[in-house]
Amino acid sequence: MFHFFTTNSLLSRGLLIIMLFLLLSCTQNQASQNDGSKVAGDTSSVNPNRGRLIVDTINDDMAAVISGIEPLIECKGITTDKGWITYQQHIKADWKLVERSKTGPISRWREKNPDVVSTDTSTLFYPFAGADFLYAHAFFPDATSYVMIGLEPIGQLQRCDQMMKKDFLSYLEKIRASLYYSDVLGFFRTKSMETDLNQQSLDGTLPLILFYLRKMGHRLSGITYFYLDSKGKVMPCSQDTTTIGVKVSFFDSTYTKPQTLYYLSYDLSDKNLKKHPELLQFVKSFGRQVGFLKAASYLMFNSNFQMIRNYLLDQEASILQDDSGIPYRLFKSSGWTLKLFGTYTKTIDLFKNKFQPDLQSAIEKETTKHDVPFRIGYNVKFNETNLLFAKKKH
Repeated sequence: MFHFFTTNSLLSRGLLIIMLFLLLSCTQNQASQNDGSKVAGDTSSVNPNRGRLIVDTINDDMAAVISGIEPLIECKGITTDKGWITYQQHIKADWKLVERSKTGPISRWREKNPDVVSTDTSTLFYPFAGADFLYAHAFFPDATSYVMIGLEPIGQLQRCDQMMKKDFLSYLEKIRASLYYSDVLGFFRTKSMETDLNQQSLDGTLPLILFYLRKMGHRLSGITYFYLDSKGKVMPCSQDTTTIGVKVSFFDSTYTKPQTLYYLSYDLSDKNLKKHPELLQFVKSFGRQVGFLKAASYLMFNSNFQMIRNYLLDQEASILQDDSGIPYRLFKSSGWTLKLFGTYTKTIDLFKNKFQPDLQSAIEKETTKHDVPFRIGYNVKFNETNLLFAKKKH
């Protein structure tokens, strides 16, 4: 059978083909791997055919490889290499320590203290976080959004198919080394991060965040770099000098619970926040949120970090912190309901001028002692830990 087409019908078909080509090109660009020139795809939409969330195969498998997990599709060849097998064994041993001394005890502590860490599905705001998704998720696994801020650069996730094998294995060992203080002591050391996360291959926090995210049983559905406009709105971009944030979309093993992590590389001093008010506008746009502070270098004890301190006191529904966050006296004078945990008798020498006698007295006067059966904060050096939970009365 012969088909005859009029000029109009041919023109219509030609336009349709062009439109389809442009649509496919746009989709491919959005889904492209983080290569420094294109926006990594934010593929967190629900698949209407399966009713499940879509896996970002490349990034998910790269995160699996650095986490010592067998990838499903990408770079499977490296998993037969003796170097990677040794790396996997080391990661398994490291992670057993994390589960035994941190995530396991924290999970049991959460069950005993549902009034402190409920199944809250709002936003967790974690300033001075660095790459610490480990504790953010351990305490608040049900948060819909995580907003984490640190001085450390974002960096990129390297691909095993774009590096020499020996270079990629070296990259993996750099990641493991950079996680040492977090895995063993329970916090990242700022000075160590300045060195560890400014190397040619390991150039930021993103690989460390993805390590923890994947190791804790999540799957990736997209990575998007962005900057903030003057009103605090997220503007997707390629990874360049304008990039100050990365959005990581992920979900749990059931494929039914989408969550989002935002990491922003930002200086939270008053001087910088006055220059860039869009940061706190962005955080405020999430609405109801809870705060988390740990190993924060006592920065909010100082006069040049008042803006971020006041934001937390004004905006957060509740705050969980160790003694390095907001001074105890400010909670007492601002009308918060407080619950104290652990032991507090000293600070490490580096911060000996930040000791709080009023906090020590308050903990000692607690009629019911609340223990902290895990390692957290700077005082793990002395085998003592403390937490303060503050909740707004109104």
